Amino acid sequence: MHNPILQLKEVRFRWPKQSTDLLYIPHLSIQKGQHLFIQGPSGSGKTTLLNLLTGINVPQSGSVTILGNNLAQLSNMQRDQFRADHLGVIFQQFNLLPYLSLVENVLLPCGFSKRKKANASDLQVTARDLLHQLNIPTDLFNKPVTQLSVGQQQRAAVARALIGNPEIVIADEPTSALDSNNRDRFLELLFQEADIHGSTLIFVSHDAQLAERFPRLVSLPELNQAPVLST
Repeated sequence: MHNPILQLKEVRFRWPKQSTDLLYIPHLSIQKGQHLFIQGPSGSGKTTLLNLLTGINVPQSGSVTILGNNLAQLSNMQRDQFRADHLGVIFQQFNLLPYLSLVENVLLPCGFSKRKKANASDLQVTARDLLHQLNIPTDLFNKPVTQLSVGQQQRAAVARALIGNPEIVIADEPTSALDSNNRDRFLELLFQEADIHGSTLIFVSHDAQLAERFPRLVSLPELNQAPVLST
């Protein structure tokens, strides 16, 4: 088996002044091109795990290694640049900028990453091609994103995550605002686009019904070996 694209080993994380670990993950490895579903209820540590995977936080001990880089060994600035260069993130709240047009929102990551900019030979054409593939009408391309439906905003967030061919796409509860039909269509498009772009997909959600759509499922409450704190 090839070296994993992402690997966690003996990862422990706690917030300052906490006496016990919030997360303790002995081991997790993800292979290139895999579609992984990480499922966990609210309060199970999904956001904390995502912050570790994206280098926003680093563990107190253990290693988070992505593309051969131990994130804890990078400076804050290096981690920010690494995230901009190699990851695409689909946020639960989309995080689209209302004062920018649809195409400008999609192109935003290329402004922070020379690598992503170089991977898209003609930025405007690449952004428009992505939006076409995601079935967003052409007449919306130069409109403010506030004029898009919720489903269209979600697909715009996918296009923005995929621009510049990031090696890893991380999706944080991206279907929470969709009904079942739109949710299924969204997943089909996300899988299709991740495969076209050769991106590894890590999809994090509380919704156990989505698990059957993925070839690999990880339960965060089972993965996380930290002691459960009573509330």
